[in-house]
Amino acid sequence: MSQEMILVSRHDTIVTLTMNRPAMMNALDLDMIGEMQRILEGLRADTGARVVVLEGAGGNFCTGASMGLFTEGLSAPFWQDGMNRLHRVILTLREIPQPVICKVKGMAVGGGANIALAGDFVVAAHTAKFRQVFVNHGLVLDTGGTYFLPRLVGMVKARELALLGPMIDGQTAASIGLIYKSVSDEELDGVVDTLAATLAKKPPLAAGLIKGSLERSFDMTLREVLDWEAAQQAIMVQTDDVKEAGLRFLKGKGKK
Repeated sequence: MSQEMILVSRHDTIVTLTMNRPAMMNALDLDMIGEMQRILEGLRADTGARVVVLEGAGGNFCTGASMGLFTEGLSAPFWQDGMNRLHRVILTLREIPQPVICKVKGMAVGGGANIALAGDFVVAAHTAKFRQVFVNHGLVLDTGGTYFLPRLVGMVKARELALLGPMIDGQTAASIGLIYKSVSDEELDGVVDTLAATLAKKPPLAAGLIKGSLERSFDMTLREVLDWEAAQQAIMVQTDDVKEAGLRFLKGKGKK
């Protein structure tokens, strides 16, 4: 590779990953996908990393697959393999124990929009642009869009976004519940930094288990959820984090 596809920086327990193809609006290729997967897998077992921030270089988040690939007559097996690699990235973003914040400015289109939606928190600039562009190119949703949209905004709005393919800004995305928050362009860095710092202070074992349990809850009955909660809570109350929280509370310094 002529350049690093994913830039990695670290500040204390917060790790920032930057998709780094700015001239291509951070469009995805196999090198970028492979590098992101490798880095995320490394973070999975990194107990010193408590929060992951994902962003794009050069003023845009990501515009999905490089459009030039669609004109090259590539085979169905090539596309199947490429999609499987990309979808492993989506699964890993959801499965790593660290909360993932996607910081979105500029374009988040197609697969790029759905990479953002794979984050636990999406904070976007008011001027950011989200679009499920697939239908306009004769494609089905990918990168998890079929899963994320109805769960985040409900079926009626999901149909609108998927079948009409409108471009919506950050403010609209936040107002319909597609993302966590939209802020002014000038505030974006500070808001993400504050959110990351807040999450980094949370007990990491509890945060990781909560993240995973919320994801799995869609496939569980209420009885199964309650059984899981009871079993896990019986373990968690034995941890130092919980004991220290109890002591702080008894001393009048605790906060829920």
